[in-house]
Parts: sequence; C-alpha cells; structure tokens
Amino acid sequence: MPALSGEALFGISSSDKQNLKDIHELLERLFARNRNQHRRNHWFKSLHQFRKQLGLLLGEMESTKKVTVARMMTERLQFWDEKCIHQWYLHFTQLVAVGPFAVLGLALMACTARVCRITGITAHYEEIASEDMKGILTAVDDGLIADEFGGLLDEEEEEWDEGVLLMRET
Repeated sequence: MPALSGEALFGISSSDKQNLKDIHELLERLFARNRNQHRRNHWFKSLHQFRKQLGLLLGEMESTKKVTVARMMTERLQFWDEKCIHQWYLHFTQLVAVGPFAVLGLALMACTARVCRITGITAHYEEIASEDMKGILTAVDDGLIADEFGGLLDEEEEEWDEGVLLMRET
C-alpha cells in the first residue's frame, strides 16, 4: 500500500500554498459566522476539526526544520487518512441534504476535495484503487471471476422463479 508523504508538501507550487491559505481563511470565516447557531451540530464539529488541522498543517509548512516537520506532516496526513477525511466527507454530505444549508455543504465538500488533492491524499486513493483494479482484472483474466459468478447469469441451469400472483379477496 502506498504511503502518504509530508516531504512532497515542501515541493508544492506557490499557487497551491496560496489555495491552502485561502481555504483556511474561508474556513475561519465560516467558523466564526456559524459558531453561535450551529456549535452543537455534527457538521460544525467537523468544520472545527478541519479548520484546526489545516491551520496546523499550514504552520508546519512554514517551519524551517524540514526533517522533523516532514515526519510530523506525514503523521498528520496519515491521521487525516485514517480518522478524519471520511468523517468530514460524511458530515458535509449530510449538510448538503439539508435544504437551507446545501450551498454551505457543497462549499465545505469542495474545500475538503481541494485540500485532499493538494496534499496528495487523492493520489494516494487513486493508487490504492489502481492496485485493486489490477487485482480484479488479473482475476478476470485467470477465469476466477467466471468460476465464482458465472452461474448467476446462466439461463440453461434453472428457470427463474417469477413468484405467485395473489388475488385480494374483497
């Protein structure tokens, strides 16, 4: 399984760094604007955590101690991957389902997606999916999938059970 690396964040472009700073500023403003009304909601707790974690990551990126900070950023990205990203995504998609707050939910989902792309988490997921797909394609080529699921589509073996029509007595 490919690992996330904090060292790659030192080489990101200045526009990506500015995007992260802009997203953090947006999250700060959303947090301040919605704190009183929504502080007890699940999505707001995820917003609070997302804002805080992104701020810590930006602080680490500005540090001059490259060796220790790279290890800390790697640990932070792994923590995000294991514990945070899926929770944030779930809470922000639930916010999209709520009518009056759909735009806010979409903005938060877009911020999460952009941060994941810039930090390399999205590429990490694509590598995992690519490895899984290679395994499936190999199983198809070897005929293992046909042995397991081929009988489901055979029409020769059995007749399909169509059920029994019931009439209601009135």
